[in-house]
Amino acid sequence: MIRTQMIVALFMLGSSAIAVAQTLPNAGFIAPDTPGMETGKLAPNHLSGSDKLFIRQAAIGGQAEVELGKLAQQKGNSEVVRDFGKRMVSDHSKAYDQLMHLHQDANPSIPKAPDPEHKRIRDELDKASGKDFDIAYLASQIQDHQKTANLLLWAISFGQSAELTKYATHTLPTVMAHLEIAKQKHAALRSALPPNER
Repeated sequence: MIRTQMIVALFMLGSSAIAVAQTLPNAGFIAPDTPGMETGKLAPNHLSGSDKLFIRQAAIGGQAEVELGKLAQQKGNSEVVRDFGKRMVSDHSKAYDQLMHLHQDANPSIPKAPDPEHKRIRDELDKASGKDFDIAYLASQIQDHQKTANLLLWAISFGQSAELTKYATHTLPTVMAHLEIAKQKHAALRSALPPNER
């Protein structure tokens, strides 16, 4: 059942991955002085510009998931949300560490501070409390995990680095599982609200 849901979700996300690819640099973007350019194959452990951008975007998303997961553990109204936040901290910390270990010399200039979108989400969640916080947090998780799934699908389809493609392939099922859990918990919390508050 879960496998069928993942296949359907991946099919639905597939077209979105193309849209993501259109917003990123050409997957074949290689600087003129890139080692191996003359043969059309990148030198081992060398990243294309788009692979570096993938690392940057994946790292930004991973950092945000950890930060928001910690917030959910502190402010979550329900045990379900606190537990989900704890899982996000654990899973995304591991994924982030794995990503950083792959190409330590790539230096894709990963920012320390949250990007504007995640800062906005954090600010909104800081103002929320109780059930409102739980619902808003899970809604943000649905949106973020859809974006992350699209990014990973892009890396699987267009990435130049075999290591990054392997990382994306390994990470995608976990992200899809997170997405399904967030959807289910979000729907359950909303259905428990009075009809005029849904």
